[in-house]
Amino acid sequence: MAKSVNSEIYELIKSITDESSFVETLTLVQGKSSLAEASGEGVVSGFATINDVQVGVFANNFDVMSGSVGKKSAKKISKCVEDAIKMNVPVIGILETSGARFGEGIKAMEGYAGIIQAMNVAHGSVPTILVVKGNCYGMMSYLASCCDCCIAFDKARIATSSPLILAATTKIDQAKVGTVDVHSMGSGLVSLIVKDGDELRKKIIDLLGYLLEPIVDCEDDANRVCTKVKAGSKMSEIIAEVFDKSSFTELKENYATEAIVGFGRLNGIAVGVVANNSAVSSRLTAKGARKISDFMTTCINFGLPVVNLVDCEGAENNLASENDSLIRDISDMLYCYNACTNAKISVIIGKAIGLGYVAFASKRSFDYTVAWDSAYIGMLDSKATASLLYADEIANAKDKQKAEEEFAKSYAEESASATVVAESGYIDNVIVPSLTRQYLIAAVMMYGAKR
Repeated sequence: MAKSVNSEIYELIKSITDESSFVETLTLVQGKSSLAEASGEGVVSGFATINDVQVGVFANNFDVMSGSVGKKSAKKISKCVEDAIKMNVPVIGILETSGARFGEGIKAMEGYAGIIQAMNVAHGSVPTILVVKGNCYGMMSYLASCCDCCIAFDKARIATSSPLILAATTKIDQAKVGTVDVHSMGSGLVSLIVKDGDELRKKIIDLLGYLLEPIVDCEDDANRVCTKVKAGSKMSEIIAEVFDKSSFTELKENYATEAIVGFGRLNGIAVGVVANNSAVSSRLTAKGARKISDFMTTCINFGLPVVNLVDCEGAENNLASENDSLIRDISDMLYCYNACTNAKISVIIGKAIGLGYVAFASKRSFDYTVAWDSAYIGMLDSKATASLLYADEIANAKDKQKAEEEFAKSYAEESASATVVAESGYIDNVIVPSLTRQYLIAAVMMYGAKR
């Protein structure tokens, strides 16, 4: 063991890995600078098992030169990631660094390039989970987005430069720069938040289970009738009832909350879940589209079936300003759905209007689509449609509001009900809400192995 290496990072690695399973690599690599000796080059790297799954692990050691990154430390990280790819095992990275070693100049920059390249290759090849333990400043902050899941400790901070510099150049409160709240609610960079090593281990085991164990034994009844599920139920209640008990893990819970994404299981089969949370907003935002696109990429990479629970009236109004990314972000999301060759299954539980149908339920893109018997499916909502189709009749009516309501109701029943749409061949079946679980399990089993 190299001298003067603090044990804190080793304790964290010990807490997340199986007992006595961690085998360190390049332990004695050491550099020197005019300021200090860099024991172990400020990086711990090696291989271990987590719940009997072999993984590659690298971690900045903040107690050695503030976890700063130089040529040799970068090489240790790159080598660990590259070896994990060769061995086809997940990469677990623990980030805590003050940034580059400025004294090394271009050598440090070349080291950064090697780390980023290795992680870019790993992302999509093997499961990649990055953990931000404390402060993560400089170019290493970009890695937090180059992974399947970024987990942060509740006191962590992530920024492209130190908060002191950013606050001075942007005139914002230094205390608010790069906090977990900023990145879990504002930027959507952080997928999960933990308080300690034990909680971190549990989250990693859950994530690796979904990505590496597509089918597990299920104790929940595949034929369980979801009696608590009905029109108007909260989306969180629907998810809890429909999927295997306690199997759903939500990601980016505090970001773009009109969209819910996460992993769940149906009769033991791992699936990706995308749901519209109309209790927050019935319309999709640019952030919501980005959230879904990021999640869809992981589902595509690991061949997970995707289940959509649809209650969406389309996109929010486009302001068409220079800073408005809505069109681009939704276009990227649509590309992800159409590029996805995994099984795609949709349940329209409420409204599927305009983009809400095209993106999340269309038979052109989805393998199997069903709708609750109370669902509404159309180009516009019933009132807007009635005001267009029956404008003269409404204008000539004595009670215009009542006429509009009657025409809207009539249109909804005659042209936009689930049964009418099913008769036209645009959805596969109309179901009662309580049978949603059975239909989803049957569909996942039927389409899950498609080529």
